[in-house]
Amino acid sequence: MMVTLEVVKFWQAGMMANEYLMYDEEQDMAMRAQSSNLNEELGQVEYVFSDKTGTLTCNIMQFKKFTAGKRAYGTNAQPSEPQEENVCFYDPRFEQSMDPDSEDHESLIKVLVFLACCHTIIIDGKKGTYNSSSPDELALINAAKQFGYVFKERDSEDNIVISVTRTGEELKFKLLNVCEFTSTRKRMSCILRDPEGKILLMCKGADTVITERLTAESLNSDEYEMT
Repeated sequence: MMVTLEVVKFWQAGMMANEYLMYDEEQDMAMRAQSSNLNEELGQVEYVFSDKTGTLTCNIMQFKKFTAGKRAYGTNAQPSEPQEENVCFYDPRFEQSMDPDSEDHESLIKVLVFLACCHTIIIDGKKGTYNSSSPDELALINAAKQFGYVFKERDSEDNIVISVTRTGEELKFKLLNVCEFTSTRKRMSCILRDPEGKILLMCKGADTVITERLTAESLNSDEYEMT
């Protein structure tokens, strides 16, 4: 009798795995039964309660616009070139600012380095893909990758290695500490040492929380007023 029940559960798991209604086209992934012991209990589920937005809904984040220095980048136009996952960005002015002779070049590079460094992303060694607990971080790190600042790895010495595709160089930022995001802090921070030996504090989070920590000089600056 027990053998018969196990065989039935095995075939049920196979039927669920082949159910086309539970196939995820975006990730090219079919449903997978991790355990056959719960098959008969699924039919007993009548109500599902959730207290977190995104648990039962499709929580999608796309990178479309950003600001660097005094300039805002990103338009509502649909890009014609291939985009990285979670990225939908188009702005001809971006390439103009990437010119080393542009007055906006330095501030733009700082933002791209920030996007590539300030995160808790883990790289899947087998697939070579980014894994993140937050779709926000995934959108930001993929945007940096599309713009030419690719997060390669976090090595054994806690260096965050960034590959600059436009120049072929590698940048190493020593990760000194991470203050992870919490619902109370509403922000996350990374403390790093740059290739020149300077200590940098990179922080990202809710606008209201970040604004409270700006100096009077920053609040009265042209960058703050214009962006």
